[in-house]
Amino acid sequence: MEIQQQHPGSRLFRYSSGKYQWHGSASHYTGQDVAEISGVLAVYAVRRSDNNGPYTCLMCITTN
Repeated sequence: MEIQQQHPGSRLFRYSSGKYQWHGSASHYTGQDVAEISGVLAVYAVRRSDNNGPYTCLMCITTN
C-alpha cells in the first residue's frame, strides 16, 4: 500500500475485532467517516470469506 510505503515505521492492525457482513463492492466502504485516532493513518476494508460466507474486516495503518 502506498501510504504504508510512505511511512516506513508504520504497521498494519485490525481496526476492530468484529466481522461485518459484506455488502456490495469495495466502493460501498470507500469514503466512510471513522473516529479520529492519533497515530492512525488510514482505515480500509478487507473482504474475506469463511464457512458462513463473505465478510469484511476493518484494518488500519498506524504509526504506533
